[in-house]
Amino acid sequence: MANFRVIETISLNNVQSISNLCGNQAFDISSNASHIVTDFSQKRPQLIEKDVLVDQALYMMKMGHVRSKIVIDHDENFMGVISSSDLSSYKVLHIAQLRNVSRGDLSVENLMLKKDEMRAIDFAKINNYTIGDVLATLKNLGQQHVLLIDKEHTLRGLISASDIARALHIPININEKAHTFKEIFDVVFAQLEKNKTT
Repeated sequence: MANFRVIETISLNNVQSISNLCGNQAFDISSNASHIVTDFSQKRPQLIEKDVLVDQALYMMKMGHVRSKIVIDHDENFMGVISSSDLSSYKVLHIAQLRNVSRGDLSVENLMLKKDEMRAIDFAKINNYTIGDVLATLKNLGQQHVLLIDKEHTLRGLISASDIARALHIPININEKAHTFKEIFDVVFAQLEKNKTT
């Protein structure tokens, strides 16, 4: 440690309040969408490998205070997005039952929203949109996240419904949509099974 200097510190005895400069800005539905972007050039994306098991993934999210992660393979190729709600919803038990495995044997790959099921917004155009535009887009897609890509088709950022809810201090409900016939069948089948038990 000989090459490093000890920084002069200051007593906290006279400190009474906490600065909240970043959080003081009030946003509303008509504010520019750039205010709610998680920009990967400014903040490293939260990554998780596809074969991480459900409970471990939930633990990682809880300890990291994050609600979603970008799913990658062992070569760090983008595969999809997983959220804490994906890992703790009825979907987990349903997929475990379909695969005839225990819940704990499911991996992130089994539950993630795959990249071919997702849509993206051009990062260069995000300043043209409002938070309300993004929210309407998420509701139209029936998804909790929309990714941002640059002109090289590289992931540049992400906007999530939970980020919007936090920025606006309002609850946001996005009804997820089924993307394939199998998903539609699974939703209908699950509802029929639920009705049988009631």
